[in-house]
Amino acid sequence: MHMIHKFLLLILFAGGAYHLHAQDSLRCQDVVYMKGGSVFRGTISNYDLSGTLIMTTWSGSKMEIPSNAVRRVIQDCKSSKQPRGERVYNFRERGWYHSTRVSALPGANNLGYSLQHSSGFQMNRFWGIGAGIGIENFAPEQLDPVIMPLFVETRCYLLPRHITPFISAGAGYSIITKEENSFEWWGTGTDVDDWHGGWMAYGQAGYRIGNHFIAFMGIRLQHLKYEWNSTPWGGSGTDLYLKKRIQIGIGLLI
Repeated sequence: MHMIHKFLLLILFAGGAYHLHAQDSLRCQDVVYMKGGSVFRGTISNYDLSGTLIMTTWSGSKMEIPSNAVRRVIQDCKSSKQPRGERVYNFRERGWYHSTRVSALPGANNLGYSLQHSSGFQMNRFWGIGAGIGIENFAPEQLDPVIMPLFVETRCYLLPRHITPFISAGAGYSIITKEENSFEWWGTGTDVDDWHGGWMAYGQAGYRIGNHFIAFMGIRLQHLKYEWNSTPWGGSGTDLYLKKRIQIGIGLLI
């Protein structure tokens, strides 16, 4: 009898272990992301990187997919619990990106603004390159001109984490949206102010929060030329400006 009890306990233990293993296998499924945008879920039975991927979908259909049409494969375990405070890292490190940022450009006696949008291609987590356009004004209250920067940029995400620091830098040329202003002095003459664009550059550092939000600080440099001609005062001249501002902003990343 003692041996029979041991044998029954062994069978129960083995059956329980098999049941738990079966439950775990049901909790997880393979997810195949195709280069064309389609997503398939099921169980992969064979994956040859130089040949085909064979899988059975959740509905029971068997599929054979060319491996060169697969973008990536992951395993999704719905019931797996992450440690408290830890988030799943699922950021797409390679592919096209689009980023829109709004930021403040605080100065000594005024507050400027900046709105930029850029698009590009992320080669990997450490290097992406793109081009962008923006609308900016460094001192609206002092009637500084509205400028339109055209730039190229590069960006880098430092860690494979849900919240990760990033750095970005860009350079280009800014166009003045309205170059000439005229002021009439009560019939005595006219003052003419003529702004011209110049090179621009910026550097930013901040955090990507999740897959779609960024917060950053940086430095913004802008070179401008100002030509003035005063008829009543009989003078004219050219002034060169290098605008230097701190940049504080937030953005959306898709």
